[in-house]
Amino acid sequence: MVVGLFMRDTSSPVKASAEIDINAPLDKVWGVQTDIARWQAWNADIEEMRVNGPIAAGTEFVWIAGGMTIHSTIQEVADRRHIIWTGKTFGTDATHKWAFSSVNGVTHVYTEEEFTGVLPWLLPGTMREMLQQALHHGVQVLKVAAEKNS
Repeated sequence: MVVGLFMRDTSSPVKASAEIDINAPLDKVWGVQTDIARWQAWNADIEEMRVNGPIAAGTEFVWIAGGMTIHSTIQEVADRRHIIWTGKTFGTDATHKWAFSSVNGVTHVYTEEEFTGVLPWLLPGTMREMLQQALHHGVQVLKVAAEKNS
């Protein structure tokens, strides 16, 4: 039975997304979100953060959230438009995308993430619900942080 488990296709991802309008200029929202080293200052879910370089493709960061250590690598950055990183933690690989746009001083933020691996395959409903809640919370706390002193 164990052999069968590891031979199964684990590529079917768990996906979720969230979006929000933030009453702050794009530059400020982008600055808050991409200052990864300071996430702990505005997001209580981040227990620890280490960033190994500038915000650029190839930069790695290691962080702890929800008691899990996540090893992430920035894959792509388009200034004030989007940032994409991948991450790995026990039994799960993730791809996280953030997109930003602005109209009349209001910044629209869209984020989506997908999980692949053994845990998402074994627990798709649980993982999807957890991911949806995390993304919703993430855009909410980003809104609070970016609107502060705007």
